[in-house]
Amino acid sequence: MILNQANYYSKEADMEYMSASQFKNFKRCEAAAMAELRDEYALDESTALLVGGYVDAHFEGTLDVYRAQHPEIFKKDGTLKSDFVKADEIIARAERDELFMLLMSGKKQVIVTGKIAGVPFKGKIDSLLDADACREMVRRFPETAPVVGFGDGMIVDLKCMKDMHRVWSDDEHSYVSFVDAWGYDYQGAIYQKLEGHALPFVLAVTTKETEPNLEAISLSGDDLDLALSDVEELAPRYAAIKRGEIEPERCEKCPYCIATKKLRRIIDLTELEV
Repeated sequence: MILNQANYYSKEADMEYMSASQFKNFKRCEAAAMAELRDEYALDESTALLVGGYVDAHFEGTLDVYRAQHPEIFKKDGTLKSDFVKADEIIARAERDELFMLLMSGKKQVIVTGKIAGVPFKGKIDSLLDADACREMVRRFPETAPVVGFGDGMIVDLKCMKDMHRVWSDDEHSYVSFVDAWGYDYQGAIYQKLEGHALPFVLAVTTKETEPNLEAISLSGDDLDLALSDVEELAPRYAAIKRGEIEPERCEKCPYCIATKKLRRIIDLTELEV
């Protein structure tokens, strides 16, 4: 299947290709991921996701289309709801920062495909910088040189976060960075592998705080290599689940598992998880 902007998010594309978001869905709960692919279950699109999509659309140059496709972001009088007024503030803040705008100046929404551990993957790069853009970045901001490296290019992913605080992880039993909590290292590893030139991966982060914050965050090669090893280990299993060769496991904790839970026995109080 040849991917383009029109069919990238289609159900057919999602069944043929794995993606970073799909991989993370499977890692959280295999059963929920498959239910979503089969259109058996879908979470309502949250305001947080809509705000993130609004900011993404602005930098893609498709904000007018996004507004037309999402009438729910407007009040009855035709003005934007408060969350999207905040989104405009976030955009204005980002546009006042020279380095942030350099990061977002690359080729937009570049589709990349390839195989990882024999599994077809797809990705969509928010901003793909070329060598000229990297050289200009180092010329104007010399302190970026250690990240830019040889200046062959850079993969930039735009994130709109509530904040950049550390997040509690039940798996790790400790606080971890928001990058680890949301699996952005997996995304970086997948995009870097698919793009094929081992380019630096940088998150261009905005926040929804009272005063919107900005940051440019580089993920190290070691972190991306570690994440890629996980992808290579787990992706074949997830692909086999998609093909119907393996039954997906339930996590029994996510909204899908709770919604489809069936009682089989009476438990002891000591078994109850809080």
